[in-house]
Amino acid sequence: MKMLHIVCGKRYEEEIVAMFNDLGVKGYTVISGVGGCGVTGTVPASSSTSTHGTNTLFLVALGYEATFLPKIVGALKGLRAKHIQGHEDREIPLKVFLQPCEIIM
Repeated sequence: MKMLHIVCGKRYEEEIVAMFNDLGVKGYTVISGVGGCGVTGTVPASSSTSTHGTNTLFLVALGYEATFLPKIVGALKGLRAKHIQGHEDREIPLKVFLQPCEIIM
């Protein structure tokens, strides 16, 4: 199995959920209000209800067939391309990571 981690600015959360719905992705976990520090800046973790200045983490466990992986990655690249326009090729708060995943319980 594989685990896809998608870390994005809160403003992209609804678009990613809509993308999952369009692609037929049935299972994922959403963690809102995560913080961190990277090339797009520093975002403190927040327990407030503000939608500005926080990040969202999506976790998507993909079975051994991983049939959704190319579709999800393609859609995320399209989302990035859409939002990078006008940013003069600067980074936007959207990162995607893939790691091995094993169910242990």
